[in-house]
Amino acid sequence: MSNFQKDGYILKKDFIHKDLAKIVEQYCLFQMLNNFKPESHSAQVPGTHSVHGDSLTESLLLYVQPQVEDLTGMKLIPTYSYYRVYKPGDILKDHVDRESCEVSVTITMGCKYNDKDGKYRWSLHAYVGNEKRYLDCESGDAVIYNGHRLQHGRDRFDVGKHSYQVQVFLHYVNACGPYTKDYKYDGRPGIGYIKK
Repeated sequence: MSNFQKDGYILKKDFIHKDLAKIVEQYCLFQMLNNFKPESHSAQVPGTHSVHGDSLTESLLLYVQPQVEDLTGMKLIPTYSYYRVYKPGDILKDHVDRESCEVSVTITMGCKYNDKDGKYRWSLHAYVGNEKRYLDCESGDAVIYNGHRLQHGRDRFDVGKHSYQVQVFLHYVNACGPYTKDYKYDGRPGIGYIKK
């Protein structure tokens, strides 16, 4: 039994090359600078820049799919991609995701932690049984997890002014599972289409 089936997640170091992560990090920061899209007050992380279905992250969604299939042992269908540029004080409350996130990947693209020492990491945490596990990631590392079933979140982003962390989220459903028909491409005609 793989770690994904046993614990509901896999922590994969060097999931993508650090050079690619650096390019994605800079791209997301430029997008935030020129086309700021804050999440609404009722969203998960109010006021934080986030984008659904960006062309670059949709490309990543397809590019890493074979790797995610190898690691999980599942044939997958992509649903959607998303990215956030987290800001100081952000909290990702503990939650499970909707059905289109049956298999999720969160990749740390890059960060800047002002007023912190070199050991600080703003980690995703997940609950396995009664245990709260902190999953530390460097640039290019990923957590592959069952977003629809595994409760997860992030504690307060306790950093100084002008700090950030860029995270990309890639979501899939099991091609042989119950969500294929209703959640394929997250209700869009295909990957790369902007959700209306």
